[in-house]
Amino acid sequence: MAVFAMGKIVARKETGNLFFDFRYRGKRCREQTTLAETPANRKKLQTLLERLEAEITLGPFDYNEYFPRGRRTPHI
Repeated sequence: MAVFAMGKIVARKETGNLFFDFRYRGKRCREQTTLAETPANRKKLQTLLERLEAEITLGPFDYNEYFPRGRRTPHI
């Protein structure tokens, strides 16, 4: 039985801002946000992460749509 690692929402120690930490095409991706760590912001990003992961699994995922200014956008 295959076990798939799920992404997570993490807070940066330096700023307290939340970021996405997930895998795409075998590479670890970490995309920053400007949202502070609050229960409401964490829930909002967790919902978005679940949609993102579903799209990665099903195939129609467009990295640039989610992260137009992302660090990996031109490289993936």
